[in-house]
Amino acid sequence: MSFKGEVTWDTDNTCTLRPVGKMNCSIKAFMNRALYDASEENLWRQAATAAGMDGVKAMYLMPDTHYGFGIPIGGVVVTDDIMIQGGSGYDISCGMLLMKIEGLHADAIVDPAVRRAWINAIEERVPTGVGSHRPPKMKEVRFEDIMGVLLHGVHGTPVDKGRCERPFLRVDEKHFDPKRIPKAFEKMAPQFGSLGGGNHFIEMQVDPKDSTVWVVIHTGSRGYGWQTANYYFYEGARLRGLPSNKREMSWLRWDEPLGKEYWAHHNSAANYAIGNRHMIAAQVTGAIQEVLGVDTRLHYEISHNLIQEESWGEDGKIAHGFVHRKGATRAFPAGHLDLWRTQWADTGHPIITPGSMLHGAALMMPLPGAVDSGFSVNHGAGRLLGRGQAKREFKDDQRAIDGEMNAHLVKCDDGTVVKGIMINGRKTPLDECGRVYKDLDTVLNVLEESKVAKVVRRLYPVANIKGLD
Repeated sequence: MSFKGEVTWDTDNTCTLRPVGKMNCSIKAFMNRALYDASEENLWRQAATAAGMDGVKAMYLMPDTHYGFGIPIGGVVVTDDIMIQGGSGYDISCGMLLMKIEGLHADAIVDPAVRRAWINAIEERVPTGVGSHRPPKMKEVRFEDIMGVLLHGVHGTPVDKGRCERPFLRVDEKHFDPKRIPKAFEKMAPQFGSLGGGNHFIEMQVDPKDSTVWVVIHTGSRGYGWQTANYYFYEGARLRGLPSNKREMSWLRWDEPLGKEYWAHHNSAANYAIGNRHMIAAQVTGAIQEVLGVDTRLHYEISHNLIQEESWGEDGKIAHGFVHRKGATRAFPAGHLDLWRTQWADTGHPIITPGSMLHGAALMMPLPGAVDSGFSVNHGAGRLLGRGQAKREFKDDQRAIDGEMNAHLVKCDDGTVVKGIMINGRKTPLDECGRVYKDLDTVLNVLEESKVAKVVRRLYPVANIKGLD
C-alpha cells in the first residue's frame, strides 16, 4: 500500500496520515502541497513504521522532513515510558547557538579582507573537519574540566544560563561510567571545542533591517556522542532481539537497566554538545575581539537532536512524556509549563533555524499553535539531495555555484551593501551548496501560516566556516 496516498488534508499547510496497519497514532505533517508532492513514499513508510513502535502516543513531521535513520529527520515522536534511540540519532544534542556582535554595524564588515581576517582568526582557535587536531590559539582544556561538562554541562560556568534551552541535563552517576564505551572515551577530550564536518558551521550573518551583525554556531556532540549512540543502538538491538541491520528500530524502557544506562549516557552526550557549543562561542568571541575590537552577547542556545521528558500537547490538552526530536527543535510558547520561572515565561523562547550556506537563517518565536506540533518546529530547511548525489549532479557546476556565493548581496535598509559570502576553502562544498536544500522561506511560511511560530529576524550570510573533509 502507499502510505503517502492515505494522507488527507486539514489545511493548506497541514495534512494527516491517520492510523493504518500497525500505527498507534495519527501522524500530523506540517507541509504545503508543493512540499508534500516532493516528499517520497519511503519517508511516509518510515514515519508509519515509527508510529507503530511500542509506546508511541503521537507523531509529527516538520516541513523540512526527509528520510532518516529509524525516524525521519524532522520527525517528532512522543512516548510514555519508552526511549527510541533513533529519536536523537547519532549526533546527540546537535544544535544551534546564536550570538550578537555587540555594537557592530554591517558597514564594518563590507571589506572582504575584514571577513577573511575573521575566518583566519577563528581557524587559529577552532578545529574543523574530521579528526582531533588542535590549532595554535585554541584554549587548553583539562581532562577534569571535560568530565565536569559531561555531568553538569555549563552549570557552574560564567555562561548566561537563562539563555540556554537547558544548561545541563541530569546524569544519574549510578548508571554512568565514562569508560564504559572506550571509543567514546577516546574522543571525549581530543574533540572538545571542535566544529566537525558535514553540515556543521560557524557563520557571520547580517540582519538587513537594522544592519546588525550576528554569529551562528551549528555543531553537536562530535565523536563522543556518535560513539555513545552507536554503542546503544547495538546494545538495544541485542536486548530486543533485533538483527544488527535493524538496530535503528531498537527501543528501551526508562526503568530497565539498559534504559537507565542509556539515559545517563545520552544525557552526558547532550551535556558534551552544550559545552562544546559554548566552548566554540568563547573561541569565536576571542577572534572577534582580535579582528573587530568588539565583544559578543549570547542570544540563545538550543538543541535539535534530543530525547527529553517534557509537557507536550495533543488536541489542545497537556500531557507528559518522552519527546523525541530528530532534526526538530523545541518550541515552547508563552505560558508553557516548562518555562515557569524563566525569563521566557511570558514570551516563549527563541528558536534558531538555519537554511543553506547561501540562504542564511531565521530567528523565530513560538506561537500558541505550537501545541498542535508537539511544541516543535523544523531544525532547518531540509535536504533535497544526499551528499553523494549532490557531488555527482553538480560536479560540472562548481564554477557557477562558486559564482552564486561570490555574487550574493545583503542589501541593508540603510543602504549598506555587503557583497559575497566568504568561505574557508577554495571551492564551495557541492554537498552543502544552496541547491541541495529546500527553500528556507517556503518552509518557514508553513509554520507561520499554521500559527506555530513567527519569524522575528531574517539573517543573511556574509562569511561561512565549515569543516572541509
